[in-house]
Amino acid sequence: MENPFVITEGRTFTKVEKQMIWHKPASHKTSQEELRISSEIKHNWLDPEMKIMNVLLEGDAGSGKTQLARALSDDLQLPYTKVTCFADMDKTDVFGALLPVVSTDDNEDQELLEAIYQTDSLQTVLNVIQQHFQIDDNQAKERLSQLIERINQPENTKSVEYKFYPSEIVRAMQRGYLLEIQEPTVIRDASVLVALNSALEPNGLLNIPTGIIRRHPDCVVVITTNRNYQGNRPLNESLRDRVQHAEKMDLPSIEVMIERATAKTNFSDRDYLAIMAQIIRLLDETAKANAIKGVAGMRSYFFWVNSLKQGQDPLESIFPKVLYKLTTDETELKILQNALEQSGLLTKLQQVKNQQKLQQGRKISQAEASERNIIEEAENATLKSEAISDESSDLDAASDEILESADTGEKEPEQEAMTLPEEGQTSDAESKGNSASLDEEDKLGSAMSLDELTELDKTKRKELNREVREALKETIHAKEGTILHRPKINEKALEQGQELTQKVLPEVDSLSRVINDLLDKEVSNDFSSGKYYGARFNPGHVAYGDLRNFDKKNPPNEQPSLALAVRVDESGSMLRDDRMETAKLAAVALSLFAEKTKIPLMLYGDSADLSQREKTSIYSYKEFDDSYDFMAAKIATMKPRQNNRDGVPLRLLAEKLNQQAADTKVLLSISDGQPKALPDYTGERAKQDIQDVLQEYERQGILFIACAIGEDKEQLRELYGENNFVDISDISTLPHQLLQLIARFI
Repeated sequence: MENPFVITEGRTFTKVEKQMIWHKPASHKTSQEELRISSEIKHNWLDPEMKIMNVLLEGDAGSGKTQLARALSDDLQLPYTKVTCFADMDKTDVFGALLPVVSTDDNEDQELLEAIYQTDSLQTVLNVIQQHFQIDDNQAKERLSQLIERINQPENTKSVEYKFYPSEIVRAMQRGYLLEIQEPTVIRDASVLVALNSALEPNGLLNIPTGIIRRHPDCVVVITTNRNYQGNRPLNESLRDRVQHAEKMDLPSIEVMIERATAKTNFSDRDYLAIMAQIIRLLDETAKANAIKGVAGMRSYFFWVNSLKQGQDPLESIFPKVLYKLTTDETELKILQNALEQSGLLTKLQQVKNQQKLQQGRKISQAEASERNIIEEAENATLKSEAISDESSDLDAASDEILESADTGEKEPEQEAMTLPEEGQTSDAESKGNSASLDEEDKLGSAMSLDELTELDKTKRKELNREVREALKETIHAKEGTILHRPKINEKALEQGQELTQKVLPEVDSLSRVINDLLDKEVSNDFSSGKYYGARFNPGHVAYGDLRNFDKKNPPNEQPSLALAVRVDESGSMLRDDRMETAKLAAVALSLFAEKTKIPLMLYGDSADLSQREKTSIYSYKEFDDSYDFMAAKIATMKPRQNNRDGVPLRLLAEKLNQQAADTKVLLSISDGQPKALPDYTGERAKQDIQDVLQEYERQGILFIACAIGEDKEQLRELYGENNFVDISDISTLPHQLLQLIARFI
C-alpha cells in the first residue's frame, strides 16, 4: 500500500541517508496519534504560513514517544536521527565545537610510546617496533631514530590545526532530517535550548563559527519529554510556543495495549493480556496518585507478557518485570500491592491461570484408554468416564484428580498418549520428576511403597470428600464447591522433603528426647486405699473387717495428653518473604515431633478460588488415622495458590479434632493474612464466620491458636482474639517457636 504521508517526493537521498529512514517492523501498530500527526504535517506541508515542522510529544516513560518519532520517519520518508539531552549540556553540544585535528602520526606515536614504556632494554624496544610495524631489524632502528627526532622537536615548531565539528542538531537541520530531541527538560541551564529558538522558526537560521546555517525546508523536529519526573524541569515557554503540534502521550486503551503486545511478543491469549493490561494501568494510576517515581508502561507490559509466553508464572514475574521497576521501597511496594489486592485483578489473573490448567486436563495413556474403552481424544474423556462409573453424589471426589493434575502440572508416566506427538512427549527430566521410584534405603522408614500410597489415597479421597460435604452441609459454604485433595509425590518432592527434614531434625530430636524422658518417668504418686489387693498393706483398714486392707497405686492416664490439628494457609500471598518455605519447615518439624512423641496429628493446607467450580480447595497432608509415610515429601508439595476461605479448613479440622480422645485439643492456624475469597468472603462476613467456628468448638474444649506471620497481624489478633493469637515477627524462627509452643501442652 502506498504511503499517503510522504513529503519528500522527488528528493534524492544518499545510500547512507536511505538507511537512516526508519522502516516499521511487522510488530508496529499504527496509533491514532501517529495518524493524526502524519496527516497534519502532510496536509499543511505546502502552506508556508501553516506548515507544521515542530512537534512536541509529552508523556510518561514507555508511552511510545520514541516509537512514534521513528514511525513518523517512515510515514514522512525522512532520515531519522536523534539527540539525547543531559543535565550539563551546553551550547557547544547544541551547535558543535572547534577541536584540534590530531594527525595519524601522532596517534601512532602515542600508541607506540605506551608500548615502549613497558619495556626495559633497547633490544626489547626494537622488538616492539618490529612487531608494531611488521618490519625488519634495520627498519626498526630507522623508525626508532625518527621517533626520537620527533619527540625532541620544540613544542612551538608544531603546527596545530583546528576544525569545526557540527553537532547532530546542526547536521539534521542542514540536511533536512527528522530530528528527535529527547528529554530537553533535564538540562540544568535553561538558556541552552533557547539558542534553538531561531532554528525552530520556519525559515530559521543557526549562527555557527563557520558561518550561518539555514534550516532545510524538509527538516522536522520532534521533541520528546517525560512529564513531572525527578530531575525534569518545565519546558522553556518560548521554545514550547514554537511547537506547532503537541500530543499528550498516555498509556493507550486496553484494546490497543493487547494488539501491540500480541504483535510484539506473538502471545495471543486475550484473557491473560486483558487482565495484565488492566494491572499495568492500575499500577500506573496508583503510582501517580501516591507520588511513586517509577514507571509502569508499555515496556513493562511487553516484557511481562513475554515472560508469561516463556512459561514463567505471571504472579511471580510481576515483581521483577513490573513492581520492582516502579519501586523497591517497602512502603511504596505495599501501597501498590494493596491496590492490586483491593482491585481483585490478581484474583482474576490466578483464575485465568487455573482455568488454562483445568482445560488441559489429565492426559491418559493409550493403555488406560483401551482398558476403559475410551475413544475420545479429548481432555473431557477422563471426566466423562469417571462420571459414568461413579455415583452422581461422588462427582466432586471423582474429578478432583483432574483438578489436582491441572494444578500441579503432573502427568501420567511415559506411555503412548492419546494426544498429538508434540503434546504427548516429555523430556527425561520431566519423566524423572513425574514417575518416582524408590530404593529401600530411600523410603525414610516408610512402611509402604509409593504405588501402595497412591492406591490408598484414591480410595480415601472419595471418603474424605463425602465427609467434607457432610461437615459443611448446614454452613454458608455448603454450595461453594469444596474439594479435598491428597498430595501427589514425585522424586522432586522426595528430595525436597529430605532437605526439609535435615534442616529441622536436630532440634526435633533434641526436644523430643527431653519430652519422652519426662513421659517415661511419669509415674503417678497417688494411691487409692481400701483395695482387696495392692502394693502396700494398710493396717488402719483391718478394723473394718471387709478385707479391703491394701493401698493400690493409681495407673498413669492411658489416653494421650494432646491431639494437634494444624492448618497451613496456601494463599498466593504466602509467596512473599519465603513464608511458604518457612511454613513447610514448621510443618515438617511438627510432624517429626508428633511422630517421635506419639502425638495424634492432623495437617491440612487450603486455598480458594482455583476455579469457578472449585471455590475452596483442601489439601489433606495427614489425617489422624494416617501413618507418617512420606510425610516430609507430602509437605514439600505445599505452595502458594490463590485466595483463602479460613472458615472452611477451621471447621473441618475442629470437627475431626473434636472426635479425638485427648486431654488437650489444639488447632493451630499458620496464616499471613486476613480471609478473602470470591465473591464476598471478606470483611464482616468472613469475620463472623470464623468467630462462629471459634465459639462453637471452644465450648467443646478445643483451643484455637492463630500464628500470624504477615503484615495483617493486628487484624488477625482482632479476628481470633487476644487469647488465641501468637505473633511471629521473625518468621525464620517459626519452626522453633511452634515446637516450644506445642511442647508446653504435653
